[in-house]
Amino acid sequence: MKDNKKENIKERLRDLRSSSVLPALFYLIYGIVLIIWPDISSNFICYAIGVAIMLVGIIFVIRYIRKDLVRDFYRKDLVIGLIAVSLGLVALLRVELVKELIPTILGIIVLFSGIVKLQNAIDMFRMKYAYWYIILILSVLNMGFGILLIVEPRWIVNVVFVLIGCGLVYSGISDLVTLFFITKTIKKLLKESDIID
Repeated sequence: MKDNKKENIKERLRDLRSSSVLPALFYLIYGIVLIIWPDISSNFICYAIGVAIMLVGIIFVIRYIRKDLVRDFYRKDLVIGLIAVSLGLVALLRVELVKELIPTILGIIVLFSGIVKLQNAIDMFRMKYAYWYIILILSVLNMGFGILLIVEPRWIVNVVFVLIGCGLVYSGISDLVTLFFITKTIKKLLKESDIID
């Protein structure tokens, strides 16, 4: 294997580590917080979402006020801003409604994480890595958690948030395990290429 190609692979491996470790640790830590304090965490999330949406709306309204009406005539900043502010107010005033939606949204995120790991498993199978099926099992379980959160969003809120916490903890751990196996596989391939060269 050529040196330039090896360096490119090593660089991509470093990028993979840097982009994967922090989200995995976030899933892990936040999942633990949800398991220990589900009610407090769920209320905090709802208020944080409401404030964030309102801030986005205010930014759009400010952009509308400051924009050049001739140049930006067709932009709908004021409409988007007012809708976002309204949604933010709804999120702040209707916390229980937001609590019902959050499990579905997080379920989609966990499901997506499982689908990504499924592709990793297929890639490792194609590279003829002996333990590719471990990542496959992890991905199936990950997708199962995601589907569970999407299909059953009306459970008792605290129970749902504990399950979300379990899902996030599992997702974080499985992401780290997947990263470990991918790193090990790539290092093995690089080592074998050195022997061949």
